[in-house]
Amino acid sequence: MYKDVPADWDAWDLNSMYADSPVELAAKAEITVSADGSLFAALTVKRTLNNSLLTQRIVLRRGSRRIEFETTIDWREDHKLLKVNFPLAIHAREAVHDIQMGHIRRANHKSRQYDIDRWEVCNHKWTALCEENRGAAVLNDCKYGVNVDGGSINLTLLKAAFAPDPKADRGTQEFTYALYVWEGPLAQSRLVQEAYELNCPAFAVRGGNRAVSLFRVDAANIVIETVKPAEDGGGDVVVRLYESMRSQTACTLRCGFPLAAASQTDMLENNPAPLPAENGGVALAFRAFEIKTVRLRPARR
Repeated sequence: MYKDVPADWDAWDLNSMYADSPVELAAKAEITVSADGSLFAALTVKRTLNNSLLTQRIVLRRGSRRIEFETTIDWREDHKLLKVNFPLAIHAREAVHDIQMGHIRRANHKSRQYDIDRWEVCNHKWTALCEENRGAAVLNDCKYGVNVDGGSINLTLLKAAFAPDPKADRGTQEFTYALYVWEGPLAQSRLVQEAYELNCPAFAVRGGNRAVSLFRVDAANIVIETVKPAEDGGGDVVVRLYESMRSQTACTLRCGFPLAAASQTDMLENNPAPLPAENGGVALAFRAFEIKTVRLRPARR
């Protein structure tokens, strides 16, 4: 926790000198084992952070490399900034930050004025540090400010501004972040899939139908981002996909229903160009970080 009194834009800015004003958090944590089963284990942590009460459930699931921090905090601070720090034994010159339908690399050092001026940057679902054969990432479900200093990933969790709303963010806050580690190159890390699973967890409902996969692709770096009805109401299905690892890729999109026709459109679903649809599959070729919108016409039975 740090004192946080920006010169301008109280609710939006961070002062570049905030790290020089830490707030001592002397209260000890109360830690208990809250789950120890065959599917997952969990610790519950309760501690006071200055004037605020933190309750955190730290969960590790069977067969998973992702440690989740399910956090509830009664935030009662004024002009304070709360961060979580993960010091990692990863040697890298750049951090990799998730952005919409891709990622971007930014320096994790202060060798240039350009990098000194970027003491806080944005990420969407994750920020990672990678070596050639291993890596680690901090995932989040709603926290988008972060700074990476050498081997430390520091995710911003809460502010306590007075302007324009003197009560902004006060009260109960709930969010989850996670630490994910892997062996092997980034392209084989499953990092993107793990971040989606944290943000969009699977759920089950009772039903009488058989299990079926509506859509699937045979390349792990191609992400099915959106499935929706066509905007013109014609009964077609629109699937939007993107390449997530900056790698040219050929793949096949397979459907769980008979196909009559397929086409590729722009993102407004205009200017269709026919695509070959054979044996319930559509062959696609992606450039690095390319986004494709595919319109599918089901065969009428």
